[in-house]
Amino acid sequence: MPRTRGESIFFTAITAWMMVYVMTLYNTVLATGNFTNITFLIALKEMWIEYIIIGLLAYFVSSHLAKMCAFRIVQPGDRPIFIIFTIQTFTVVWQVAFASIIGVYHGYSISANFIPDYLMTYCRNFIMAFPLQLIIVGPLARLIFRTLFINRKKEKSTNEIQNDDEKIVVKTM
Repeated sequence: MPRTRGESIFFTAITAWMMVYVMTLYNTVLATGNFTNITFLIALKEMWIEYIIIGLLAYFVSSHLAKMCAFRIVQPGDRPIFIIFTIQTFTVVWQVAFASIIGVYHGYSISANFIPDYLMTYCRNFIMAFPLQLIIVGPLARLIFRTLFINRKKEKSTNEIQNDDEKIVVKTM
């Protein structure tokens, strides 16, 4: 979908923001055992460092690894929806792997039980992140992207055609 570097950065930023916010909300509920109205604000307040880290990892690392893994399964000529879902699946696999390191640090700190804590954190986060990405965040991010970028391109094309039509001067003799 994104065709330029700017579009790719924007798409990654909105996708990462939605995922990090919901996953921060989810992990806050797991850590506190409470889910109240204030939990939404707590998650919004605490998500920003993770958002920056996850956004950078998504743009520079995970997206490349996900595409590399995905195109071992699907081919460029396959139906676009299969390609999208495969890339999203591997993006979640890689992003949850990176985010779980941050989660272990926040939840348990780095200790002798790092591997069991990491595996438990990874599984808990993957269970939430995978359907969230496929069902809600991915489609919503694509809708926002299409609304902002594709519609502007169509308007621009229409304006260019209209301007070209106005340049045509009809001479009558």
